[in-house]
Amino acid sequence: MDRYSRILDKDKREIVLLIGSGCKWQKCKFCNYYLDRTKDNDEQYKINKEVLDNVTGEFQVLEAINSGSIFELNEKSKNELLKTCKEKNIKRLIIESHYMYKNKIKEFKKECKDLKIDLKVKGGIETFDENFRENILNKGFGKPSLEELKETFDEINLLVGIKGQTFEQVKKDIEIGLENFERICVNLYKEMPDIMPQDENLKKRFLKELYPIYKENNKIDILIENTDFGVGD
Repeated sequence: MDRYSRILDKDKREIVLLIGSGCKWQKCKFCNYYLDRTKDNDEQYKINKEVLDNVTGEFQVLEAINSGSIFELNEKSKNELLKTCKEKNIKRLIIESHYMYKNKIKEFKKECKDLKIDLKVKGGIETFDENFRENILNKGFGKPSLEELKETFDEINLLVGIKGQTFEQVKKDIEIGLENFERICVNLYKEMPDIMPQDENLKKRFLKELYPIYKENNKIDILIENTDFGVGD
């Protein structure tokens, strides 16, 4: 498992894949990333400390992700992350969170502001089609308005290539994301055994018609493989 990398394209930054106690929601029908977890607090801290020791502060930007939300790190790991940011002069910290932690996000933003760290929160919205997101993907967001999503997230993840999605839906998602958020990350869905089927034709059409339009856009990361950031396995 690769847990440290440097992203040298577009928004240059270091990235770490930390390990938490596991996604509390754990009901998204397309995901099994939550299997990267440990309930052992000492083991969690040991792994995360070793990963964070790789951070150099080269770009003054760090993205810290885990298989779930940042709030599923134990306190010692979270404090180690913030300590690393201070020691390595990280000015901008990017983290991921589920929408159910919207109140904790506000608290964490204030904590980071007090430390002079600009916290950016990325949300796995996957699609702005509420019916598809909640009734098909089972994201557990409820029915927040676009304005409420904007109040919570600075950046978003979008998912492309699940059976039942349409090309028009994907196109609209990207347009809404670009218009309303600082950055977006488009992930091509990789089918997993016993999980939701992929739409290979939709992925091919995306790569043919939309990828050429957006591949140089500095506000978009496009992950053709889920390891394109250099972390994971």
